[in-house]
Amino acid sequence: MNKPPERIRVTKLQEAQVNPVVVVDAACKEAMHRAGVPAADCPARGLGGIVKLTKLHNVLVADADGVVVGYAAWRDESPGVAYLEDMAVSPQHQRTGVGRHLLDAVRAEARAVPLPVLVTRCWTQAASARAFLAKAGLVPAGDQAGERFKMWREEQEAGGALVKEGQVVLVQALA
Repeated sequence: MNKPPERIRVTKLQEAQVNPVVVVDAACKEAMHRAGVPAADCPARGLGGIVKLTKLHNVLVADADGVVVGYAAWRDESPGVAYLEDMAVSPQHQRTGVGRHLLDAVRAEARAVPLPVLVTRCWTQAASARAFLAKAGLVPAGDQAGERFKMWREEQEAGGALVKEGQVVLVQALA
């Protein structure tokens, strides 16, 4: 296990953090590709991709002892669900509490809106990400997911496939 940092701080993305976030994203995407997630389906965002992400998402950044080590991007989607677009923690800082801090911050912002449910898509080959999200309370979506989730799913399916091959939808009630 990696050594936990003395201090983890989560803030909204600031301009000075963009380049370190690009580095974290690239490292995490490379690890996912090694795990079997197709690079074409999950490319590294690069500088332009991270900047573009800020146009439609709340982007939160985690620093551990003053070093940027992770980020999460989420948005409010119709019909009123919190959609976690992406979350990444540098491989050397995984299993140190950084991911939990990021996810807690996302949930706190979503509850403040208030949004009753958190939804994300996860690659089945990304075993460590699935395990982390399961431990954090996100479960594969089913009929028990609630009415708001069902409406979201219907809207997503009306626009095409709900997931890409090799993905699963995970959900958590926030109320």
